[in-house]
Amino acid sequence: MIGLSSASLIGSLLLLLLLLLGARGISAARGLAAKSDLPLCDDVADFVTCPQEFVPRIFSRVDWEFVSQTKSPKLAKLFRRERKAVALLWVRQTSATIQRVMKEHAVAVRGSQDLEFTTEVKLALRYAELMLLCGALFLAIQSAGPLWLSGLALYADSLSRSITEAQQTFAAAAIPREIQTLGPV
Repeated sequence: MIGLSSASLIGSLLLLLLLLLGARGISAARGLAAKSDLPLCDDVADFVTCPQEFVPRIFSRVDWEFVSQTKSPKLAKLFRRERKAVALLWVRQTSATIQRVMKEHAVAVRGSQDLEFTTEVKLALRYAELMLLCGALFLAIQSAGPLWLSGLALYADSLSRSITEAQQTFAAAAIPREIQTLGPV
């Protein structure tokens, strides 16, 4: 009896902690776009053309290993600060771009007649997952730096690219329907 109630209490506390972390991550992700002092991409296409190797390079330990071999504390401190700033900028831009993509999608969906409910639910779940990831990355980068977060960042990058591609595919498919509704010219 005592073992079961202890396990339930521990499980409940862990679930509550996870929910609090998720809520904090989502709120951090939503506020990321407003905090950037650098310009964000003006167009979704700017984000999509970002080189594939950009994210792996930001979160790579190779540069850190090179810098640490110099045995210069000032250089190491500068490297960590600059790499952290670049990683945070990437998270902000990813968050802002995906928010923009989803707003464009919401506008496009309002005029569409042939929506697939399951597809829209999957897209909404991916969006929520990505916003949670952006919030978690933001908090983790702030506290620990980007060097330990390569796998999570790569997953967030691939998820953001898939959401962007899905919206572009939807928008491209909607153009012929719009032309058909205009009637003969």
